[in-house]
Amino acid sequence: MGKGAVMWHLKSRRKRIQKIASRVDQQAAQGLVEFALVLPILLLLVLGIIEFGRVLFTFGIVTAASREGARYAASTGDLTGSTFNYEDCAGIMGAVTRIGSLVGVGNSDITIEYTIRYQDTNQTITGCPPSEYVDRGDRIHVMVTRDFQPIVPLVNVP
Repeated sequence: MGKGAVMWHLKSRRKRIQKIASRVDQQAAQGLVEFALVLPILLLLVLGIIEFGRVLFTFGIVTAASREGARYAASTGDLTGSTFNYEDCAGIMGAVTRIGSLVGVGNSDITIEYTIRYQDTNQTITGCPPSEYVDRGDRIHVMVTRDFQPIVPLVNVP
Protein backbone atom coordinates (compact mmCIF):
# COMPACT_ATOMS: atom_id res chain seq x y z
CA MET A 1 0.00 0.00 0.00
CA GLY A 2 1.49 3.27 -1.12
CA LYS A 3 1.68 6.55 0.71
CA GLY A 4 -1.20 8.04 -1.34
CA ALA A 5 -3.47 5.09 -0.58
CA VAL A 6 -2.74 5.38 3.12
CA MET A 7 -3.54 9.11 3.06
CA TRP A 8 -6.78 8.45 1.16
CA HIS A 9 -7.70 5.74 3.70
CA LEU A 10 -7.00 8.12 6.65
CA LYS A 11 -9.01 10.94 5.04
CA SER A 12 -11.88 8.56 4.39
CA ARG A 13 -11.81 7.37 7.98
CA ARG A 14 -11.64 10.95 9.25
CA LYS A 15 -14.70 11.88 7.17
CA ARG A 16 -16.64 8.90 8.51
CA ILE A 17 -15.68 9.77 12.09
CA GLN A 18 -16.69 13.41 11.57
CA LYS A 19 -20.01 12.30 10.06
CA ILE A 20 -20.71 10.02 13.05
CA ALA A 21 -19.64 12.76 15.50
CA SER A 22 -21.91 15.33 13.86
CA ARG A 23 -24.79 12.85 13.97
CA VAL A 24 -24.12 12.27 17.71
CA ASP A 25 -24.00 16.04 18.30
CA GLN A 26 -27.31 16.49 16.47
CA GLN A 27 -28.94 13.74 18.54
CA ALA A 28 -27.60 15.27 21.78
CA ALA A 29 -28.93 18.68 20.77
CA GLN A 30 -32.29 17.15 19.86
CA GLY A 31 -32.44 15.41 23.24
CA LEU A 32 -31.64 18.68 24.99
CA VAL A 33 -34.43 20.50 23.12
CA GLU A 34 -36.93 17.73 23.89
CA PHE A 35 -35.95 17.83 27.57
CA ALA A 36 -36.41 21.62 27.61
CA LEU A 37 -39.88 21.20 26.14
CA VAL A 38 -40.95 18.43 28.53
CA LEU A 39 -39.40 19.84 31.76
CA PRO A 40 -42.07 22.52 32.47
CA ILE A 41 -44.86 19.99 31.97
CA LEU A 42 -43.10 17.52 34.25
CA LEU A 43 -42.53 20.16 36.95
CA LEU A 44 -46.16 21.27 36.71
CA LEU A 45 -47.29 17.68 37.15
CA VAL A 46 -45.04 17.14 40.19
CA LEU A 47 -46.15 20.41 41.81
CA GLY A 48 -49.78 19.53 41.12
CA ILE A 49 -49.37 16.17 42.86
CA ILE A 50 -47.72 17.84 45.86
CA GLU A 51 -50.43 20.52 46.10
CA PHE A 52 -53.21 17.94 45.81
CA GLY A 53 -51.62 15.99 48.66
CA ARG A 54 -51.47 19.15 50.77
CA VAL A 55 -55.15 19.90 50.03
CA LEU A 56 -56.17 16.41 51.13
CA PHE A 57 -54.01 16.68 54.25
CA THR A 58 -55.53 20.06 55.18
CA PHE A 59 -59.06 18.78 54.53
CA GLY A 60 -58.45 15.71 56.70
CA ILE A 61 -56.98 17.71 59.59
CA VAL A 62 -59.78 20.32 59.53
CA THR A 63 -62.41 17.57 59.46
CA ALA A 64 -60.74 15.67 62.30
CA ALA A 65 -60.41 18.87 64.36
CA SER A 66 -64.10 19.67 63.92
CA ARG A 67 -65.06 16.13 64.93
CA GLU A 68 -62.81 16.28 67.98
CA GLY A 69 -64.45 19.54 69.13
CA ALA A 70 -67.93 18.08 68.64
CA ARG A 71 -66.90 14.90 70.43
CA TYR A 72 -65.62 16.91 73.39
CA ALA A 73 -68.80 19.01 73.52
CA ALA A 74 -71.09 15.98 73.25
CA SER A 75 -69.33 13.95 75.91
CA THR A 76 -70.95 13.63 79.29
CA GLY A 77 -69.47 15.10 82.38
CA ASP A 78 -68.79 18.44 83.88
CA LEU A 79 -65.68 20.33 84.83
CA THR A 80 -66.42 21.99 88.13
CA GLY A 81 -69.69 20.41 89.07
CA SER A 82 -71.68 23.23 87.47
CA THR A 83 -70.22 23.68 83.96
CA PHE A 84 -70.97 20.94 81.48
CA ASN A 85 -68.69 20.10 78.57
CA TYR A 86 -71.07 21.57 76.00
CA GLU A 87 -70.82 24.93 77.82
CA ASP A 88 -67.03 24.78 78.12
CA CYS A 89 -66.06 26.98 75.16
CA ALA A 90 -62.36 27.00 76.02
CA GLY A 91 -62.35 23.21 76.23
CA ILE A 92 -64.12 22.82 72.87
CA MET A 93 -61.77 25.29 71.19
CA GLY A 94 -58.79 23.65 72.87
CA ALA A 95 -59.80 20.26 71.50
CA VAL A 96 -60.12 21.74 68.01
CA THR A 97 -56.86 23.70 68.06
CA ARG A 98 -54.94 20.73 69.50
CA ILE A 99 -55.74 18.69 66.37
CA GLY A 100 -55.88 21.61 63.93
CA SER A 101 -52.54 23.09 64.92
CA LEU A 102 -50.87 21.10 62.12
CA VAL A 103 -52.54 23.37 59.55
CA GLY A 104 -52.70 26.54 61.68
CA VAL A 105 -56.27 26.43 62.98
CA GLY A 106 -56.84 29.15 65.56
CA ASN A 107 -59.78 30.24 67.70
CA SER A 108 -60.93 32.67 64.99
CA ASP A 109 -61.43 29.71 62.60
CA ILE A 110 -63.90 27.98 64.94
CA THR A 111 -67.67 28.56 65.06
CA ILE A 112 -69.85 26.85 67.65
CA GLU A 113 -73.62 26.68 67.10
CA TYR A 114 -76.40 25.05 69.05
CA THR A 115 -79.61 23.86 67.39
CA ILE A 116 -82.25 23.76 70.10
CA ARG A 117 -85.64 22.21 69.63
CA TYR A 118 -88.11 24.63 71.15
CA GLN A 119 -91.88 24.11 70.88
CA ASP A 120 -91.66 21.98 67.70
CA THR A 121 -89.31 24.44 65.96
CA ASN A 122 -85.55 24.48 65.69
CA GLN A 123 -83.68 27.53 66.91
CA THR A 124 -80.05 28.04 65.99
CA ILE A 125 -77.97 29.85 68.55
CA THR A 126 -74.51 31.00 67.50
CA GLY A 127 -72.01 31.61 70.24
CA CYS A 128 -70.69 29.85 73.22
CA PRO A 129 -71.88 29.33 75.94
CA PRO A 130 -75.47 29.04 74.74
CA SER A 131 -77.92 31.68 75.89
CA GLU A 132 -80.75 29.11 76.05
CA TYR A 133 -81.07 25.88 77.97
CA VAL A 134 -79.61 22.93 76.06
CA ASP A 135 -81.40 19.65 76.60
CA ARG A 136 -80.74 16.08 75.55
CA GLY A 137 -81.34 15.65 71.83
CA ASP A 138 -80.27 19.19 70.96
CA ARG A 139 -77.41 19.54 68.53
CA ILE A 140 -74.00 21.10 68.85
CA HIS A 141 -72.28 22.12 65.61
CA VAL A 142 -68.55 22.76 65.67
CA MET A 143 -67.46 24.26 62.35
CA VAL A 144 -63.85 24.82 61.42
CA THR A 145 -62.85 26.88 58.40
CA ARG A 146 -59.31 27.25 57.14
CA ASP A 147 -58.07 28.92 53.97
CA PHE A 148 -55.64 26.85 51.95
CA GLN A 149 -52.46 28.63 50.86
CA PRO A 150 -50.74 26.89 47.94
CA ILE A 151 -46.96 26.74 47.74
CA VAL A 152 -46.99 27.95 44.13
CA PRO A 153 -50.15 29.92 43.32
CA LEU A 154 -50.54 28.84 39.69
CA VAL A 155 -54.32 28.84 39.71
CA ASN A 156 -56.31 31.08 42.03
CA VAL A 157 -58.70 28.60 43.70
CA PRO A 158 -61.07 30.01 46.36
